[in-house]
Amino acid sequence: MKQVSAESILLPLQQLQQRHDEVAHRDILSFDLYKRLKHMVLHFYKYAGKIESARIDRDLVQFRKILVDTFIICMASANTMNISLGESIQEEAEAPNIDALAREIGKKVSTTDLFSEALHSMLILGGQMAKAIESADHMERGDPRATMEILISRLTVVILGILGHLDGQLDTELRERLHSVEQKLIIHRLLRSGDL
Repeated sequence: MKQVSAESILLPLQQLQQRHDEVAHRDILSFDLYKRLKHMVLHFYKYAGKIESARIDRDLVQFRKILVDTFIICMASANTMNISLGESIQEEAEAPNIDALAREIGKKVSTTDLFSEALHSMLILGGQMAKAIESADHMERGDPRATMEILISRLTVVILGILGHLDGQLDTELRERLHSVEQKLIIHRLLRSGDL
């Protein structure tokens, strides 16, 4: 089977994420770059707390859902900075889908405690993201944007690698999750006959 690049798998998903954000998260898209990235970092910390709760309960189903949400926020963050996540991933997949790519990346995840690996990475990388945002607040020397680009790419690789160890259909789950958020919007409510 032909090898497929990470970018050819991830870029269409980033485009899907962008279309979703334009429909469901217009409020966040109206923020400037700095405020959008700060919002994303808060999401990552929220998910770190949820991962710890899932770890305590040993709830793999909830754990996978949290990782899918984390991956979605990684894509939204990458779109905010106009970066292709696939460009930073060297692995290629033998099938043109996200599950094959996640399994390939997952070969580098050596731990059997996926909960701890996810939590550790979220806290370390999230903490570094928070530092980059804080540095921008203080006008400190450095390049917080470049730092955020690197950290978002690293977190994406970690999350995909862990998902590569968990059973599921990631493409389907991503689309269903985005759809479920969109269905909460009043513009998607179906009008009953006679309501007009």
